[in-house]
Amino acid sequence: MAERIDAFAHVTPPEFYEAMRKTHPTDALENLYFEPIWNLDVRIADMDDNGIDRQVLSLANPPIWRGLTPEDALPMTRLANDLVREMADEHPDRLIPVATLPYVTDDYVAEFERCITDLDMKGVQLFSNEAGRPIDSPAHMALYDIAASEGKPIWLHPQLHEWHAWDSEFELHRTLGWPFDTSLAMARLVFSGAFERNPDLTVVTHHMGAMVPYFIGRLTTFFEARVNNPDMYPEFEAPEFSTSVREQFEMFYGDTVIGGEPAAFECGRAFFGDDHVLFGTDYPFGPEGGRRFMRQAVDLVDGVEDDEARRAIYQENVEALL
Repeated sequence: MAERIDAFAHVTPPEFYEAMRKTHPTDALENLYFEPIWNLDVRIADMDDNGIDRQVLSLANPPIWRGLTPEDALPMTRLANDLVREMADEHPDRLIPVATLPYVTDDYVAEFERCITDLDMKGVQLFSNEAGRPIDSPAHMALYDIAASEGKPIWLHPQLHEWHAWDSEFELHRTLGWPFDTSLAMARLVFSGAFERNPDLTVVTHHMGAMVPYFIGRLTTFFEARVNNPDMYPEFEAPEFSTSVREQFEMFYGDTVIGGEPAAFECGRAFFGDDHVLFGTDYPFGPEGGRRFMRQAVDLVDGVEDDEARRAIYQENVEALL
C-alpha cells in the first residue's frame, strides 16, 4: 500500500510567532495562531487519524510579511527557517522541512543556500508576488539556477495584493485573488524563460495550478496570436521556446488543495498528468482545524481507480522531488 505524503502543509513555530508580535504585529498574524498550527502532538494525531504518513512543513502565512521591508524581514526569515527545521527534527520520520523566503534579493539567495546546505531543508517556499513585484527578477533567476542545479523544488504559495479597494470584502482576495495571483506568477515564470533557462527547475503550485489547467487553451491561443501577428502586437516580446507553450506550463506540479471538488481534481489530472499531481492538504487551514481538507484530499485520491496513478499521487511523485 502506498504511503500518504502530504506535500503542502503549514506550520507556525511558537518562538517565531512571539518574535513577529514584537517586530511586526498585524491582524494577519493574530488570526494565524491556533493550536493545530503550532502543536505537533495535535498535528501528528490528525495525520494518524487520516492515514497520513509524512508531511512537508512550510511556514504559514504569506500576509504576515506584508509591510516589512526585505531588510527588516531577513532576520525573522532566518529565525523561521531555523525553527521549522527544529520542529521537523522532533518527528524526523514524519515531518519534512522546507525553507521560506518572503522576498528574494542577494541576501535571500544566500539564506536559501544556508537552508539547503547547513539545515538540509528539502526546498523553498516562495510567494506569488513580492509587494506587487513579479517573481522573475535577476535575483529570482539566480535562485532558480541554484534550485535547479541542486535539485531543490520551489513551493509556490499565493500572496495577497491590492488589486481593488474592495477585493477583501467577502474574502474574495483569498478565495479568488490567490488563484489569480498564482496563475500570474506561473505565467511570468513561463514567459520570462525560467524553465527554458533551467529545464530541471521544479515548481509545486498550490491549488492544482490555480486557473492554468482550466484556461490553458486561452493562454496558448493568445500567445500564438501575438507571435504570428507581430505587426498587430509590436509591444509583445515573444520569448523563444524549445517546446510548446502548453508543454512549458505542464512542467509545473499541482497539489490537491482544491476544496474537495472532484471536477477540479480531474481537470488538474487531465492537464498535468498523474506524474505531476501531488497529494496536499493545506493543513491546518480550512474547516475543523484543517481536518476536513485532510479528509477531502484523501477521498479524492482514494477515488483514483488506477493503482499506479494513486500511488504516484500519494507517494512516488513527491518522493522523486525530495
